[in-house]
Amino acid sequence: MSEPPNKKIKRIDELPEDLTVELPEYLVEYIISMYFPIQYVLQNRVVSKTFREVVIRSRDLDFGRIYSRRRSQSEVVSIIEEIFNQHKGSEINRFVLILNHIGVEDKVLSWVKTCLSKNIQELTLDFSKSKKVMDLSVDLSAIEALTVLKLRWCKFEIPNNTPKGLRLLRTLALMKSKVTPEMIDAIFSNCIHLETLVLTRWITHGVLSINAHNHKRFKELVLYCMPNRLQIILDAPTLECYKYEGFVRILDFSRVDALKEAKLHYIKNYSWRYYDSSYMVLANMVAYTGVHVLSTTNIFLESFKERYIEGEMRSPIFKFLNLKEFCILFKAPNLCTLYHISEFLKRSPKVEKVLIEIKKFTFEPGMLCIIHQKSYMESSNYKFNSIKEVTIDGYKNHWHELDIVQFFCGHAKSLKKLKLIMPKNVKKRARGLDYARLDYIRSRFPCVKVEV
Repeated sequence: MSEPPNKKIKRIDELPEDLTVELPEYLVEYIISMYFPIQYVLQNRVVSKTFREVVIRSRDLDFGRIYSRRRSQSEVVSIIEEIFNQHKGSEINRFVLILNHIGVEDKVLSWVKTCLSKNIQELTLDFSKSKKVMDLSVDLSAIEALTVLKLRWCKFEIPNNTPKGLRLLRTLALMKSKVTPEMIDAIFSNCIHLETLVLTRWITHGVLSINAHNHKRFKELVLYCMPNRLQIILDAPTLECYKYEGFVRILDFSRVDALKEAKLHYIKNYSWRYYDSSYMVLANMVAYTGVHVLSTTNIFLESFKERYIEGEMRSPIFKFLNLKEFCILFKAPNLCTLYHISEFLKRSPKVEKVLIEIKKFTFEPGMLCIIHQKSYMESSNYKFNSIKEVTIDGYKNHWHELDIVQFFCGHAKSLKKLKLIMPKNVKKRARGLDYARLDYIRSRFPCVKVEV
């Protein structure tokens, strides 16, 4: 088990006076990088000879939490500038900067160039505090050693057919960047070892085409907040994890064969008032039937509602034979009921863990189960033989939430633990715990451990 940072920091007192003599330089750099957060180096440099001589050698310059002590902008810039001015290490392998860059663009550029000259491998630049995209006049595509590149509110360009840059890149995350089809093609043409691509709030229109047919390591694609994107085409045979948040979009998954995890956080598009997005959800359903882990919203389950199919009123038929973990996040407005959850789980015979998140949601009276659905559920002999753990996150002790508890305790024959997580803010709790009904449920199903 790893020790907390404050305990590691106390070990500065245990450093020998002649540390630099006893240990080779590369090992000193490694020890300092592993055990001492960079923002504490200057504060503790008087403790041992190494720090008294202000020989800053850390290879891990992580300033992600430098605002945690409520420092002013000038204090933050001053600390970072001092560390870079005194840095004597031969390498800087990791640089994380979260900063409002307005007015200090030259200093930021200088820090980045210093990192580039010292074999930088992981670079994270986050300028979202300023709400203004920074134009970093550095050709990042020419960096050979870079394996992780994360840019938030920072301009990024990559020319096609770059001779050597970004060849080792494994993770690329871009937020609030202008992404063109040519840039996407260049990324997959140059970054031959790319494993993870994250695009958040990116500015583009039309069709997103991911051509990773010849990639053997591309495993994860994350797409968040893309209101102007109309269609997504994926040619990625090795893709294992697909995460998406936004409006339902047309998705061509014809060349994705290895998908194991899907996170589909669909949100309502109120501009499409008269359009039923469930048809687009169903059009992509085949791609998700083989996943092992599925996290989604009620919009996904609403697509299983009954409709006229070949002249008969029935629900679409899909089976999720490999699914082991299922998470459903409820958002308003909602037409999804306990009936939809139970019907979906009936199609997923291997599910072991179920998470129902209702943190910011409360079922309207009578909407947990519509009358005709309730009568059907009562007559149906539900048997969930594989479910071992159920969690209700956002439990507020409403009667219908206890109905869900009782439903799973009664129909999940292998259920061992049912966990109820109440909101942390006491004011959000609707009422005190109904201990009488909880005790009744516990007495009826003694094999299930119901935790609050």
